[in-house]
Amino acid sequence: MRNGRGFVLAVFLAVMGAASSAQQASAPNAGAAEVEAGRKLYVSACQRCHGIDLVTNGIGFDLRTFPPNDKERFVRSVTEGVRAMPAWGPTLKRDQLDLLWAYLGAVNGWEAGAAPR
Repeated sequence: MRNGRGFVLAVFLAVMGAASSAQQASAPNAGAAEVEAGRKLYVSACQRCHGIDLVTNGIGFDLRTFPPNDKERFVRSVTEGVRAMPAWGPTLKRDQLDLLWAYLGAVNGWEAGAAPR
């Protein structure tokens, strides 16, 4: 039985190592996919007030001025609403907020390290 456990552990470690390598190899593509998903979400939920590519049409807050190190404020503002902005908390899930944040960072040219999760 002891040999069986060792074999299972060895197989598990091999599989985890392969999965980790595959995940690391696809990381750059995941970032682009995340930004594109965020863009699509932005277009459907945010663009109406915040403008095309964050260029406000005068209705909503100019998201080009949003600080890159204040994701907590972004999440709170979107989920709870602020001033004329409605609360999107009942509609948007946390992973969707992460996608929107990735899109904001891409459009604003934030460095990867400047936009903590």
